Amino acid sequence: MAVAATTELECINIMLAAIGEAPINTLTGTLPVDAVTARKTLNEVNKEIQSEGWSFNQEFNQVFNRNPSNNHISIGANILKIDANVFDHPTIDVIQRGLKLYDRKNRTFIFDNDITCNVTYFIDFNEIPEAARRYINIRAARIFVDRLVGDDGLRTYTGQDEARARANLLDSDYDNADHNVLTGDPSLNNAMNTFTPADVLNR
Repeated sequence: MAVAATTELECINIMLAAIGEAPINTLTGTLPVDAVTARKTLNEVNKEIQSEGWSFNQEFNQVFNRNPSNNHISIGANILKIDANVFDHPTIDVIQRGLKLYDRKNRTFIFDNDITCNVTYFIDFNEIPEAARRYINIRAARIFVDRLVGDDGLRTYTGQDEARARANLLDSDYDNADHNVLTGDPSLNNAMNTFTPADVLNR
């Protein structure tokens, strides 16, 4: 059965085609220099976009438990953003320091209670929705061409393409998130953010 979603390999070949390079057949083994650069650019943009927080990579009201030996709270390396639920923890200001939570207000790694947090995770490219893959690929391709060639005539995608892809992602994400303003849905903090096409075109 054919895979409907765009793969990482397909994305990289689209980027290579944008600078007139031949496609590659695999992402394993020794890759051509341009393919390595394309893959790094795709990963960079993937992290950039996922850092914004979307329905597919956010978890709300997730409990992080203390280590009983020192009352520190460790977190995973795949976390892009984390913040304590302010309604459950009004007296602390939690941030990430390394792979642990830190109470900035009280200047300590020590917590008296387990902490309920809203988290944005980094998800493997092959696990994110197609709308996100498409937007990330278009943005990465435009950046890739700018860095390697800088010739507008070689751009496979335009600023309008990028703006449309982002609009499609926002629309898809809003549908999937099942936001409910009546319940104080914390995901609305991101969902209500809009984009300005002019901003995209000027990047």
